[in-house]
Amino acid sequence: MRGKTARKSKLKTAAGICMLAAMLFLLTGCGTGSVFDGSRVSDASGFQMEYSILNREESADLNLREGDRLRVSLSHTEGSVDVTVGLEGQAPIYRGNGQQYADFVLEIAETGSYHISVSGHHAKGNVSFTRIPGEMK
Repeated sequence: MRGKTARKSKLKTAAGICMLAAMLFLLTGCGTGSVFDGSRVSDASGFQMEYSILNREESADLNLREGDRLRVSLSHTEGSVDVTVGLEGQAPIYRGNGQQYADFVLEIAETGSYHISVSGHHAKGNVSFTRIPGEMK
């Protein structure tokens, strides 16, 4: 009888270890890792981010006037980003997919609140959207 009890005890111990190992294996798949590690500033002068990890969308709204310009600078040492800039409900004035490096100026033809969206894909680097005021009329 003693041999039967010892064997049941060993089976229970083995089953417990297997259950624990299975739970650990399944739980490791639950974490997706960090989606953002960095700094972000958005104000009337623009939208800037610097990050060591960007795996999500970050956005900001910027009030721009006709005649303003928007300087766009992107620089990434890892990964890439998708960027859109435009007025809500209209086609974007700029769309860039898979961006790593860019430095250019957008001319603003219409006054309004411009939505800037940056979606990172394992990205490390920085983006900057700086308002350059137009001449007052």
